[in-house]
Amino acid sequence: MDTESRKRFENQIDRLLQVIAITLDEEIDGKALAEKAYFSRFHFQRLFRRVLGETPGAFRRRLLLERAAYTIQETAQEITAIAFESGYESLEGFSRAFRKCYGVSPSHYRRLSSQRYHLTTANGIHYAPRISGLRRPNRKGNEAMDLTDRLIQHDAWMTRRLLACAATLTEEQMDCPQLSPQKPLPFETPEATLRQMLNRMVFTKEVWVAAVNGRKMEDNPDTTISGMLKRLDNAFTEFEKIVNTVQKDGKWDNTFVDELCVPAETFSYGGMIAHVITFSAFRRISALKALESFGIDDLGYGDPIEWERASAD
Repeated sequence: MDTESRKRFENQIDRLLQVIAITLDEEIDGKALAEKAYFSRFHFQRLFRRVLGETPGAFRRRLLLERAAYTIQETAQEITAIAFESGYESLEGFSRAFRKCYGVSPSHYRRLSSQRYHLTTANGIHYAPRISGLRRPNRKGNEAMDLTDRLIQHDAWMTRRLLACAATLTEEQMDCPQLSPQKPLPFETPEATLRQMLNRMVFTKEVWVAAVNGRKMEDNPDTTISGMLKRLDNAFTEFEKIVNTVQKDGKWDNTFVDELCVPAETFSYGGMIAHVITFSAFRRISALKALESFGIDDLGYGDPIEWERASAD
């Protein structure tokens, strides 16, 4: 895919997402959605499914359920009101759909602490109250994003963009040795190919999430582009939840034991989060340079300001 084609493809995605975002609180059918995107209904449905892997209706219902789960978890709003805001005609219908997706009833979900509200999806696009164009529910506490929020959200956004561009390369290019293999940490193996760089960016979050939660890492992770995107989606959701808990409870200097280390080591939450942010930034720049060597040079500088501006559009 050449630069111009890739830009058109990204513009198509932005256009589709904007239509969903601005109509999330409207009662709207597929024909009206297509008209807002200036497509025929048939072409809109086909394009949407091709680029996002979901039909417009399924995508919209998932976002509404994610928003509902977030609202249940973060506010004291009545569940019946949340059900109607989510497009359901009855509390019973909403409860059935919610239980099917989250495994528990909405009222039970509210009693559980720190539950994940993102539902599994291959495209990695979710309801994000802090940065999306979707309507924000009334939250307890301050909605302002602090520096850590900006750094981790930019990290996830940029990593997904790197993976999406890498999907346009051949397998040979992904595994082509780089002229200057990167080894940011002395105890890790060199990252000699683009695939190894991208995999390490995902793996780093996975391993720290596993360490915090006291679980083992999976053997033989999927290092295809689609596999890494799915792994990133899962790992970032858990990592973000850890960061949010540390922020909310002021646990920056609290410690945890990483039993994945041999011998086991103790780390502070603040040190771990700073470590992930620091070395993710290093690897993103390295991956940008690797992509440039294959002619992909329109991803910017890896600057958080680029993410902030894109999120505000």
